[in-house]
Amino acid sequence: MSANSAFDYAIPYDIMVGYWVGTASIYSPKGVYVMSTKSYVSVYWVKYHSIVSFRESAEDDYKFHGRPEDYLDPRGAAGQKRVAAALGKTKTKPLAANGALRVLTYDFDVNGPYCETNQNAPISVTGRQTRPDAYQFHVKMKREHGYHHVYNSHHLPTPDDWHIIGPIVGRVDNEEGAVGLAVVQHFRRISYAVPAASIRKLG
Repeated sequence: MSANSAFDYAIPYDIMVGYWVGTASIYSPKGVYVMSTKSYVSVYWVKYHSIVSFRESAEDDYKFHGRPEDYLDPRGAAGQKRVAAALGKTKTKPLAANGALRVLTYDFDVNGPYCETNQNAPISVTGRQTRPDAYQFHVKMKREHGYHHVYNSHHLPTPDDWHIIGPIVGRVDNEEGAVGLAVVQHFRRISYAVPAASIRKLG
């Protein structure tokens, strides 16, 4: 892990920036354990304090080889230039906003403690900081019969630990507004920098 760990909790969402690995465990509405999956998350500033990108995948597509060019610090001026350069490449394949069940990709517009993605997309997200180490997110997914909603509480008790818990709410067994599956996630920071390969346009 990089020695550059002086994250400022006072800057909303900055504590999330970096590369993370963890597990997501799913429970039934009655609390019965269903399954667990491994996840990798890369979070970086596209525009410092203004636009932050979130990339989660169940597969680790980002291979580290210890070379400096494989890493970048999206919080510094040099890293910001590399982010801009990567996003400007026309040969970079865009990522789908919800192209696969096990891949989540979002670009957030940040306005102080509040953030939101494109609200017209099939999956849209709004979030807010409620204290320096805690956030709440609302994920809204369009379905044939209305929406499913995911309400997530995020807690980052240390710069290297990220805990997420929340239920899926929607039409469950024809009952509107019923609480469905619950997802519990725990991530551990791999690096304060992110893999250069994770800097991709959102399609």
